[in-house]
Amino acid sequence: MGGKLKNIINGLIILLLLIPSISQAQLVTNGSFENTPLGPVTENIEGWIIEVGSSVTTPPDFEIVDNPVQHGNHAFKVVINSLGANDWDIQLVADSIPVKPGDTYVYSIWAKAEKAGAQANFTVGNYSYNEYGAIRPANLTTEWREFTMEFTITDTQKVIRAPIHFNKSVNVGNTIYVDNLTIINKNDLPSPLKPIVLEAEDGQLGSDLEVLQDGDITYVTPKTNFINSTNPGSASKVITFEVTFADTGNYDLFAKIRVGPNQYNDDSFFYGNGFGVKDTANDEDWIIANQMQAAGFNEPDNIVSDPGGLGDGVWKWVNLSKNNFGEDPVVFTVEGDTLTKIFQIAAREDGLDIDKIAFGKSYLYYTVDNLENKTAGVDKLPGEIWMGPPIASKQPKFLGSAYSTAQAPNFAAYWNAVTPENAGKWGSVESARDQMNWGGLDAAYNLAKENGFKFIYHVLVWGQQQPGWINNLQPDEQLEEIREWFQAVADRYPDIDYLQVVNEPLPNHAPAQYRNALGGEGSTGWDWVINAFKMAREIFPSKTKLMINDYNIINSSANTSAYLKLIRLLQAENLIDVIGVQGHAFSLNTAVSVIKKNLDSLASTGLKIQVTELDIDGMTDERQLQDYQRIFPVLWEHPAVEGITLWGWRPGLWRNEQKAYLVDANGTERPALVWLRNYLDSVVVSVERIDDLPKDFYLSNNYPNPFNPSTRINYSLSKSVNVSLKVYDVLGREVRTLVQGAQNPGSYTVIFDASDLSSGIYFYRLEAGNFSETKQMLLMK
Repeated sequence: MGGKLKNIINGLIILLLLIPSISQAQLVTNGSFENTPLGPVTENIEGWIIEVGSSVTTPPDFEIVDNPVQHGNHAFKVVINSLGANDWDIQLVADSIPVKPGDTYVYSIWAKAEKAGAQANFTVGNYSYNEYGAIRPANLTTEWREFTMEFTITDTQKVIRAPIHFNKSVNVGNTIYVDNLTIINKNDLPSPLKPIVLEAEDGQLGSDLEVLQDGDITYVTPKTNFINSTNPGSASKVITFEVTFADTGNYDLFAKIRVGPNQYNDDSFFYGNGFGVKDTANDEDWIIANQMQAAGFNEPDNIVSDPGGLGDGVWKWVNLSKNNFGEDPVVFTVEGDTLTKIFQIAAREDGLDIDKIAFGKSYLYYTVDNLENKTAGVDKLPGEIWMGPPIASKQPKFLGSAYSTAQAPNFAAYWNAVTPENAGKWGSVESARDQMNWGGLDAAYNLAKENGFKFIYHVLVWGQQQPGWINNLQPDEQLEEIREWFQAVADRYPDIDYLQVVNEPLPNHAPAQYRNALGGEGSTGWDWVINAFKMAREIFPSKTKLMINDYNIINSSANTSAYLKLIRLLQAENLIDVIGVQGHAFSLNTAVSVIKKNLDSLASTGLKIQVTELDIDGMTDERQLQDYQRIFPVLWEHPAVEGITLWGWRPGLWRNEQKAYLVDANGTERPALVWLRNYLDSVVVSVERIDDLPKDFYLSNNYPNPFNPSTRINYSLSKSVNVSLKVYDVLGREVRTLVQGAQNPGSYTVIFDASDLSSGIYFYRLEAGNFSETKQMLLMK
């Protein structure tokens, strides 16, 4: 049998197995009489009690018929031959309906008569004959008509009944049909704002899937590992669902999953590329959801929109439509032809457990609580969301972040420099020889260039994440591949601002394993680093600044000294422009005086410094705030530091378990970020510009002038002196001290922010040793 025909037949079998659904929310047993055989009815039937009072002289005729019907294949027919004394002397009662005290329910039934003028009472009540609601009378026509009402359980009853009364004089000699009685808890009704949540075990399961229990959670897990890595390969791996939507439109797909102990080998599955029955052997029919080890949310107020950052062994919700988990995601569109769709998922790795899937409107935000309890999403994020500009936009320095899928949401509102976290590492780009994966790098580069941000490339040469295949090559082949790698990056990204050429070269850190191809230690002890920089200087444009980068530098005078020896070798051949020092939390548990001293030592080279990979742990909000207030100013305010890059700021960053993120999973700023925004809005810093040391002291005119609310003041020092730069009002009163302390020779820029001052004329005065000068500026608000 041909593969295509076989897949069509498999699809038809699946569709036949999926009996048209009566929602689990429906509380009436046999509400459409489908469970009762055709023919006359002389006694009670499943879900229903038939009652005829003794005062009825000629009993009615009851029958299950297949024509006419409103829903399914059966309906209930009653012929009224004579009357009794009360409306309820001829009644059909839906019995034993489970309810919750205090909840509100929606009642719906369809009815018609052969002749016009018939009536019925549709009621609902308890077994003490107290009613919660009624349609009395309901006027029937010769066409099917729906009768609906809402009612609330106002007592403590948990089981109720719903009688239908036929004993009315207008009905004698007439025939009445009823069908499709539903009673649904209003909380369970489909709503365009509510997610549609499906239990994994309620789908049609393939034979390679089993249902297991974890406390009160019933879930589905694969029995075996994947057949194919890019498609399910067999119907035994597939779960098929029938999903009924409340409305047309675009929907996001969510899943509640648990990653197994093998972490990145237990964190993937497939989902259908759109609705319908899919070909299990066709890659185009399936989307791979992978790398979910470091993703997901499980706190009730967490918004399930970003990738998230939870690990293995916990139940967590992920949004599959808004995040790329190894393959471009899809949004699911429900069009007007039908609101009921077939949807399929399939097992991949055998350690991933699936509890639920859900669909929610794409324009809405859903929390974990919304998805767990099927409550409506919202169209705006709770609380105030910072929409920009980047928080260091008033400063003469940049403040950026590592960029990845997890860190991307709202990135441009906060940060003005972009560093690809993992996407620029050789092992990420060319894991298979000559097969380049530029996707993540392109996204980071384009974000920087489209917004005018600095782009910092991380990293060309690093031993920790290099391609495995290069170890099998001879040194001459390795050198050829290194040159090809450098050239490929330069060709694709011609406008790199800063290029980290070598990362972590110090002994016992992570020097490249292919360093012998670059000359090994050689006569300098660092020939391989020097030659890597020579190659970069040759291949990349002159405007691209070349950097080195390493960790445990600013907390260790010994490491700073060793780093300086390598830097001065590079400097001697004009190969280095910027010094990178990583700022990971484990290197910041030292006195700020030590940090400043080591920064001063590095600044003695005359090179600019960047603090890269800054993360400050936050197991509690209070501790993180205290550490930011202690550490960040000494880094930011150092005149040789031209910028800082955070190593992530949202959940899912490298030190996720240590809670180094600055916003919570629900998007709320943590206190450290609130402080950081306020600090950068008001702090005055200077940037040492040391490209050409000035020959004289000089104070420039501020720019712009007039200004509102900030302006730049430039000045130059020809030698090391104590410097004072202050602002005065027209009465000679000091209103701000901008600089106070010793500074090295160089050119400096200070930003004066006058947001808290009134319009008017102000004076700024520079005193540097024996030099002093005063200039005038105008604040216009």
